[in-house]
Amino acid sequence: MPLKIGVRTMMCFGWMGRYASVLLLSIVFVVVPGICGGAVLAHEDEEHEKALGGAGTREGLAASPFRNKRDHEINWYEWGDEPFGRAVAEDKLILLDLTAVWCHWCHVMDETSYSDPEIIEMLNKDFIAIRIDTDRRPDLQVRYLSGGWPSTDILVPSGEMVFGATYLRPEQLKSVLREYQQLYKEHKPEILKRAKVMQEEMKAAWASHDAPKGVIDSKILTRAVSMMKGNFDKKNGGFGNAPKFFEHDALAFGLLMHHRTGDEELKEIVLTTLRKQLGVFDPVWGGFYRYSVDAAWTTPHYEKMLDTQAMAIRNYLDAYLLTGERRYRAAVEGIMAYVDRFLSNPGRGGFFASQDADVGSHDPHATFVDGEDYYLLGEKERLAIGIPHVDLTVLTHWNGLMAQSYLKVYQALGDKRARDFALKTLDMLYVTRYRKGEGIAHYFAHGKPQRAGLLVDQVAFARALIEAYVVTADRSYLQKAEMIIVDMYLLLEDKTAGGFFDMAFDPDAKGMLLRPEKPTIENARAAMLLSELYYFTENTMYKDGAERTLQYLLGTRSPYPPALGALAVDRYLNYPLHIVVVGEKKEQITRNLWHESLRVYAPGKTVMLLDPSKDKLAIGEVTFPELSQPAAYVCTDLLCSKPIEKPGELRESLKLFLDATAS
Repeated sequence: MPLKIGVRTMMCFGWMGRYASVLLLSIVFVVVPGICGGAVLAHEDEEHEKALGGAGTREGLAASPFRNKRDHEINWYEWGDEPFGRAVAEDKLILLDLTAVWCHWCHVMDETSYSDPEIIEMLNKDFIAIRIDTDRRPDLQVRYLSGGWPSTDILVPSGEMVFGATYLRPEQLKSVLREYQQLYKEHKPEILKRAKVMQEEMKAAWASHDAPKGVIDSKILTRAVSMMKGNFDKKNGGFGNAPKFFEHDALAFGLLMHHRTGDEELKEIVLTTLRKQLGVFDPVWGGFYRYSVDAAWTTPHYEKMLDTQAMAIRNYLDAYLLTGERRYRAAVEGIMAYVDRFLSNPGRGGFFASQDADVGSHDPHATFVDGEDYYLLGEKERLAIGIPHVDLTVLTHWNGLMAQSYLKVYQALGDKRARDFALKTLDMLYVTRYRKGEGIAHYFAHGKPQRAGLLVDQVAFARALIEAYVVTADRSYLQKAEMIIVDMYLLLEDKTAGGFFDMAFDPDAKGMLLRPEKPTIENARAAMLLSELYYFTENTMYKDGAERTLQYLLGTRSPYPPALGALAVDRYLNYPLHIVVVGEKKEQITRNLWHESLRVYAPGKTVMLLDPSKDKLAIGEVTFPELSQPAAYVCTDLLCSKPIEKPGELRESLKLFLDATAS
């Protein structure tokens, strides 16, 4: 068999994969029937347990007689120098287990394969076992995830992969371990030689190079609308067939284009989907489950993720602002009630990452109750059994998303508690995790920030800081966002080809971390962020950066979500509606105008308050007069309205101004 070492990226969205394979003598990836799910790592801060009111305890529960959970007997390492040093010194292959705390099928694999006595003995004696939580290590997820959660990979001692699979039953895993141990013994010189070649190829790929530049064209918006309509499930809502996932960006894009064009079909697509999605909303505690197994939104996959809740808040809030229908507001309030109860730390600030689908999944002495049975119960029955495990990790990117959503709730509904908690969270994370020149870190553990400078965190957190500026008129939030962007340019931008790498180059990194990645989703969000900063600052550096990033995205062959790409293109091409309030912040009439401006429904709008006592009354080349009393102005990129001095006249004046400028 000819020696062939390859590089791949395969992403699973949480459902049963197909059977496929690859080897380092052909690198083998096996995606076996299983559902994406995850395992357990330590809490970020044990004090966070108190914030749940004892939610993590299992006192008084009898152990199930059928439990055989022994995965803790495996000598697991975290990713780092020590396990790789041991692998090299002892000349052993590495078993890499990629998990997520919330993952159902990871729990199943812990109960079965990783609790099998023979497998425990094999791994402890003949392999180096590494377990990583992909929520904490998105850089490893994008390079090692083999089709879904759990991922079961085998690596050579230097970290290059020779095998990748999802869930493996005990006999399958035993067979794979024996086969690859024998393969490594028989072909070691050839395998290690090819691994060394791969290392050099991956390092060389970081060098800047010219790349095709795509055309930033409004036709992209038209095509995205067409695809959205073509993929819409008219019967069940949502897009495509089972399983059904939340398409937050598509819904946001649909409402944006409806607002701009009056396309009623887009409005109906969005509202139908939002109504149908309520089938996977927890009627007892609130919050959305991770996705629907069936096409009709009736069979949930029961994990609850912070990012799902954050994005759903925005969709339902927009629907409420558009229609005034109570059910959409009720969904927002139900999500927030769930997040406040289970995924928030009221003392320190911060939002927790996720909640399990099952009860007892992390405790070998607790009764295991499947989410399919548990979540059909009422409040009293659930509490009698126990509460599914909450991952207390405070992830920066998801906290950025949720803080932004809470700030939008304040703008639309006047919820000061939501505003204050979001600001408290952003302030805490900035102080504890941001270091100039390094960017903001991904999470906090072992007494210090971890994984600084990841693209996903810089983008989400900077965008939340801009939202904080909108609701406070405190320019320090905007300045903090700009500082993060300076670091993002410095550490992550591809200066020649355009776009941003997901992490900074580290010549001493292990294994596939040497491979450069420029994720299309995060680059699209980065382009939107840079366009946003330009509209607030008129600094052309941001506009130019958005352009380079979009040209990279549109020139690459890598697929990206059409709706997200269209949102990024629209943000770049179409100057947003500006509402500028000029007046001293301490004056009540100024605050009334400002708060009314925040409440106006106009997708993509920007709101700024300029206080003559401390701000320049100018945005770019536009200078606003200092009148005898506060006033609001509605602006496009070409002109501004007459001053609006009464809050009650703002919406009508806005409509008249837009009608006049459109004609």
